[in-house]
Amino acid sequence: MPQNDYRTAAASYAEGLRTLFAPSQESTRSVLRVATEDELADRADSLVAQSATLIGQTAEYLADDDMATRLGAEQSLLAQAAASLRAADGLLAIVDADGGETTRSAGAGRPSAGFDDLLALIDGSLEEIGAQVEPEPEMTRGGANTTPADLIETADDAIRQVVAGVGTFARGTVASLVGLDPALLKQAAGMLGSELSQALTKLGENVTRLVSKAVAFIVQAYDSLLAALGQDAASALRVQAAEWVEKLQQGEALTELADALYQTDDMKLRVAALIEGSGAPGPVLGKTQSDVEALSPSFQSRIKLAGQIRAGLGLLKFIPAAKGPLELATGVLYLALLGYVVVAGADYVDAPRLARIGRVPGVLETIQTGLIPA
Repeated sequence: MPQNDYRTAAASYAEGLRTLFAPSQESTRSVLRVATEDELADRADSLVAQSATLIGQTAEYLADDDMATRLGAEQSLLAQAAASLRAADGLLAIVDADGGETTRSAGAGRPSAGFDDLLALIDGSLEEIGAQVEPEPEMTRGGANTTPADLIETADDAIRQVVAGVGTFARGTVASLVGLDPALLKQAAGMLGSELSQALTKLGENVTRLVSKAVAFIVQAYDSLLAALGQDAASALRVQAAEWVEKLQQGEALTELADALYQTDDMKLRVAALIEGSGAPGPVLGKTQSDVEALSPSFQSRIKLAGQIRAGLGLLKFIPAAKGPLELATGVLYLALLGYVVVAGADYVDAPRLARIGRVPGVLETIQTGLIPA
């Protein structure tokens, strides 16, 4: 599927992101002037429009027949969400540093990390971006021959590692939510995407100009994440994530929650029955083992950006200009992010009763493909 429209939109967005905090157009070679509030606001407006266009262009490739392209589109959307949060953080830092004034010191508000790392996952070929997180069996240690028992053990290990990765992310998210009003968290879980956008847009009408632009970027971050999940899945998963967070905060064991969510015991039994009943020879079992071993590293690579998005949300909590209704948006984004990690994990373990986004084959599907003749 040609990506001409995506590449054009991505290049335009990348240029807007690189120049967002650039010096004023009035600068000369000898005198470097910082951008004025009007310049920053105008650049932000342009970048938000470019972001909206790019989100739409990217989402079209989430259902592509090529797995690398699907994963590349997903990674691009997550990178776009992280970039929007960095932009919002930079604008809010300017407001905070200047106490709401329109002037600022040189370099104030420029995200310390810049945007180049994220643009590497946006401004490029989706196939190449997705290949970085696609399962790569040839790089694993799978041998030429193996036994059914060894393959069963490998499959169990893959499921266990993915569930552990989801659990680690969940614990980090719970820690990030410390200090957020539990009632606000419940409200966030019940909000639809349109309601969030409306609430933040209304907020933007009652704050300073740069804060309103930061609000617009936060909406774009949510829209990017929503596109990566799909709106129907996002609404359901946000509620599920809120329930999970509440149980973890109450001290319920993470292992029990994860096993119940993914029904791992049932999946392991199905996998074992499939392998034992296949009658596949050792070389076929060995090749399939190599394929299964590649799944957990792929999952860990795939959710790295989710950690960056969570870090961006954490920064917003420490900026006074972000207090108030923006805390509600932060809660919504935390829950949507946890929902994404949960559903990404479901892809890899082939969770039988949990909605999947189907961008990679899971353990059961991989074994079926490897052992059962087409």
